[in-house]
Amino acid sequence: MSELSRKIEALLFTAATPVTDRELRESLGANGREVRTALEELGSILEGEGHGIFLKALAGGWVLETKPELSGTVGDFRENSGTKRIRLSRAAIETAAVVAKSQPVTRSEIEEIRGVNSSSPLAKLLELGLVKSSGRKKEGRPSLLYVTTAKFLEVFGMNDINDIPSFDEIEETSEEEEIST
Repeated sequence: MSELSRKIEALLFTAATPVTDRELRESLGANGREVRTALEELGSILEGEGHGIFLKALAGGWVLETKPELSGTVGDFRENSGTKRIRLSRAAIETAAVVAKSQPVTRSEIEEIRGVNSSSPLAKLLELGLVKSSGRKKEGRPSLLYVTTAKFLEVFGMNDINDIPSFDEIEETSEEEEIST
């Protein structure tokens, strides 16, 4: 493994959030091609047998994640270690889906789509940092506009907004969904 790949692995291992190509270039004094080559090398090595993690593009950056076949082991560990979890009600998940697919969107537009008052689930999403206000609507009533955040992408395991499934693909399977952070 190249020295640059080793350094990238160490940075990603210690980072609390996804690390962008730019951050890697600036931190390591490397150019874009060198960083891409090192990321490809690291990804190939971790994909091989004997590794419990893999390199993943997430929220516009890079992270090291547990391989899916080990998710049960990690889940058991988190249950026993008290790792912080975000609990979202069905209403909050529906509201997050509407914001994600319709952004920027006002509260009244969210409520029109959902058919119910959405102020409480929207407040919860704001409190958790999954959505944020991005200004005010210019035409009509100057209502606040809401968009998803990088934390939203990270929590829901997406690299960018294009990874968000369509309304038809979204299935609610329980009254309450648990998401690890």
